[in-house]
Amino acid sequence: MTLPFLTIRIKLISIIGFFLVPMAVLSIYNHYEILKREIDDLKGRNFSAATHVAVEVDRLITETTGVLRVLSRHPTVVACEPAAMDRLFAELLPSYPMRLNILAADMAGNNVGSGVSSPTVHTLNYNDKEWYQGARRGAYIIGDLHVSKLFKRPAVMISGPVTDDRSRQVGVVGIPIDLNAISKHLAASTNRLADNTDILVLDRKGGIIMDTRSPERIGRNITDTALKCPGEVITPGFTTVCRGSDGVERIISVANVGNHGWHALVSMPLSEARSFALLVSRKALSAALIAGLIAMFPAVRLVRSILGSLQELVAAMGEVERGNLTYKLQFSARDELETIASSFNAMAQRLRASEETLTALNADLEERVHQRTADLEAMNRELESFSYSVSHDLRAPLRHLAGFSEALLEDYADRLDENGRHCLERINGASRRLSQMIDAMLDLSRLSRSDLQRERIDLGAVARDILDELRGAEPERRVSVKISDAMETEGDARLVRVVMENLVGNAWKYSRTREGAAIEIGTRQDGATAIYYVRDNGVGFDMAYADRLFAPFQRLHREDEFEGTGVGLATVQRIVHRHGGRLWAEAAPGEGATFFFTLVTCS
Repeated sequence: MTLPFLTIRIKLISIIGFFLVPMAVLSIYNHYEILKREIDDLKGRNFSAATHVAVEVDRLITETTGVLRVLSRHPTVVACEPAAMDRLFAELLPSYPMRLNILAADMAGNNVGSGVSSPTVHTLNYNDKEWYQGARRGAYIIGDLHVSKLFKRPAVMISGPVTDDRSRQVGVVGIPIDLNAISKHLAASTNRLADNTDILVLDRKGGIIMDTRSPERIGRNITDTALKCPGEVITPGFTTVCRGSDGVERIISVANVGNHGWHALVSMPLSEARSFALLVSRKALSAALIAGLIAMFPAVRLVRSILGSLQELVAAMGEVERGNLTYKLQFSARDELETIASSFNAMAQRLRASEETLTALNADLEERVHQRTADLEAMNRELESFSYSVSHDLRAPLRHLAGFSEALLEDYADRLDENGRHCLERINGASRRLSQMIDAMLDLSRLSRSDLQRERIDLGAVARDILDELRGAEPERRVSVKISDAMETEGDARLVRVVMENLVGNAWKYSRTREGAAIEIGTRQDGATAIYYVRDNGVGFDMAYADRLFAPFQRLHREDEFEGTGVGLATVQRIVHRHGGRLWAEAAPGEGATFFFTLVTCS
């Protein structure tokens, strides 16, 4: 007989129903345990609300202190210009709700600025206020609770010093906090709590400075209210259940408001918690009973069937994991498991086809890579042969040109006029320079052919050696040199020396026209990367042409001013790139130049 098609969902619901019948009975006995858990949960919510209130008030204080720090450095406030400060404060005040005003006082305590206009505001003196005295001593102060003379409502002043650019205090700025507005904001932000929940903020002495339910309690001490538990000390970071002086049991939570000495207190009558917990337990009991009534069929056999099918699925997955993509999964049940088996077999077939395709593609790719590598190697050999052929073919006529010009100068110089000798000298010099350029071009092409021989290199020692050679060639020059210590790196010693020879040689060459020539070779850190640099105070160059610096045979100065082939910096760039590094420059005309480079190490 064929079983009707049943989904796994229906089968599992049947199993759950079968087991919910005894669970519904047991839930009656667990009623009080549920009550306890719900009360604990409400205690957690109560403490979360206290923490939320503390965070909101701390954010308001921190934001207000930040505004004061900005205003204390504002040129208008530092200059103590009353009219300008009035306009500035009036423009800023709407951007900061829950603040009554923005004001400033001079060192005598007189009001010299107010965001709220009033005929008497500039006649006020704050010399007797604790917030003014504290700020006048250079500190940021949260004052005591007071009733604002200007607004006739409770407020707390946050104040700070005003200093000029010489760090001299020239006044005080303050922002009074509107406690009524904050209380309304806190009530709105915690509207998910019970209606008879008390949300208070206490100062460091226990005085109530904010109250969302009874604003008339602002100014009283918490010990004078029914919210204070007899014999209990208000300790931040705790939640307790106690009976107040009015006989009402309450859940009370206290949290610190930052490090300002204030506390946020949230109090909820326990009757709310009991009612809520009882409602939840009744719902849970009803749900368990309803679910138990639905459970009508035994499920042990069904669970075994499902577990057996799952074990077969796990075994099939293990076969595929071990590479057996020909394995087929079969389930006899007519439900989602049969669909899973079909999907699994289709997946294995697709994997098998993908593996065959991938194997073929890999073989084809390897063949292409091999062929491309062979083509590139052949091209490199042809280019190398061409370079040497060009070098040889160009050198022969150059040697003839240079030889004949030198012979003419030696044998017929007395028969030539001054202009003729000058032309021969220019021909001879141009021949030598072209020969040097061919050598430089060949050296540049060889840089990418040889393997890097990495080793530890002391760049400072290399730089000193190069400078000694330069001083030996021009002993009459006086150049101030500064070389940093601890400039060790890793790279091909021969190629890195070429880098230093070009950079230090350029610094030596282009500072030639300076009376007090100076060269600095050093290093600095950018995170974990060492950046090396060579700096001179020579002729420099215009950064608008910096893109031409590292191109072969490009020059930013005339050859009759500074000799060279125009290949040195191109060589440096290629060597630095082979080491996985970067090369860049900073300069200004007449102010010298600095060349920076990095070298990637293997360690």
